[in-house]
Amino acid sequence: MALFLSSMAPSTATSFAGLEHQVHFSKNSNQISSEEIRSLVEWEIKTVQFGGVDYGVFAYRDDRLQIDLKLAERRRDAIVLLMNTLGIQIKDTGIENLNAPYIGRKLSQEEASTVFVTVQPPCIRTRSCLPVPISASKPQELNK
Repeated sequence: MALFLSSMAPSTATSFAGLEHQVHFSKNSNQISSEEIRSLVEWEIKTVQFGGVDYGVFAYRDDRLQIDLKLAERRRDAIVLLMNTLGIQIKDTGIENLNAPYIGRKLSQEEASTVFVTVQPPCIRTRSCLPVPISASKPQELNK
């Protein structure tokens, strides 16, 4: 689940949930399953409430898991094509190269076979989201 934070003051921030969706692919596949399509469409409908601007699609490349650049590109492109078919324009795409020597993390096959679709509401770009106070600690009765 995505969490966007925009610092307004030391003790306030704005947080949005549900602005990221994961599409899972089978090993060595760039085909989107009907379950994943349904889930993506349902998520996209929910993002309309934010005025859905600035959609992005991001995939992983990891030769260790046989996810080469071509497969990562085909997965990304399959999502972009589906979103375009739904009338959604993708403004940003990317492929994270997990082969780079400075990348310390190692993902599982399932994690690396996931493509992320994100959306950013208009207030993030304009920095007009309303701040919500963040409590430093829970009330004592909740700590029991």
